[in-house]
Amino acid sequence: MAAEPVNAPAGPADLFQAATAFWHSRVLAVAVELDLFSLLATGPASLEELCARLRLHPQPTEALLGGLCAIGILEHDEHGYRNGPTAATWLDRASPDYLGGLFALAGWQFPLWTRLRDLLETGQPQGDRAGLGFDGDALALRRFAETAEGLAADCGPALAAALDWSAVTSVVDLGGARGGTLATVLAAHSHLVGTCFDIPAMAPLFDELAGRLGLAERMLFRGGDFFADVLPPAEVYLLGHLMSDWDEERCTDLVARAAEALEPGGTLVVLDSLIDPDRPSTARNWLVNLNTQLVNPSGSVRSTVDCADWLRSAGMSGVQVRALVGSESLVLGTKPRR
Repeated sequence: MAAEPVNAPAGPADLFQAATAFWHSRVLAVAVELDLFSLLATGPASLEELCARLRLHPQPTEALLGGLCAIGILEHDEHGYRNGPTAATWLDRASPDYLGGLFALAGWQFPLWTRLRDLLETGQPQGDRAGLGFDGDALALRRFAETAEGLAADCGPALAAALDWSAVTSVVDLGGARGGTLATVLAAHSHLVGTCFDIPAMAPLFDELAGRLGLAERMLFRGGDFFADVLPPAEVYLLGHLMSDWDEERCTDLVARAAEALEPGGTLVVLDSLIDPDRPSTARNWLVNLNTQLVNPSGSVRSTVDCADWLRSAGMSGVQVRALVGSESLVLGTKPRR
């Protein structure tokens, strides 16, 4: 019998909330675009002060601020508006835990979802990856890196705890952006040295992060094309949130190339928002799948069964599927020793 969906709408009020969920999303996304939370990090401000500094009209701005208070993001008293704990921790750009990139991505994706029916009728993506940093735009690349880290914020600590790293000395994060997940693993295991392999344009952002975290001596960057260039050797290879970007042929090739670079006895790890038939909680990834297909002509969220098959085809033994955190999964296998 199929498991009942988590938080299934129970009546008209729940259905109304589901129908208008984009209200919350858009309020937060626009506030992040305005960098409102970074401004309020310096202290409380009145409606008049905020309108003057952000060049906004007072009537809708008062409603926006009231809405942010209603959902618990801002607080308001006689001294003005101030950040609540969530905004102070996650939405102030100066915070080391900044996750505002998630809302920048959501703002970019929002118009695509208005064309969902077109995707269903044509099977064709409704957007492209322009503006996500792949066209060489430095600001867009930074936003992409921030978004990638936001999406994987819980994965780094979970990954650091999920594997036995005690006998490992080297790890490569393939497509690791500016190294956020890698940094979390290295910070938790001081004996590790890690390499992030990504497009060359990501190097300055990687160096900035590694320097800020004091990990520059243990975090290395290699720029290149992971479908064409020789990959560096390592005892653990991490393919984090890559499988949904490519068609099956490219995914198979990517896993095989990582397996070839892996040291004998090493571990190949796929970390992704996969659909696992044995975990009902991963069913939300069907929505991630729709989002992927709206953007990417060859993208699709994969299943744990697919990934396990790709690892076995690449010669990995002892292939396992593990729950990681939320709807994230690990699929891992060991390269036989010669």
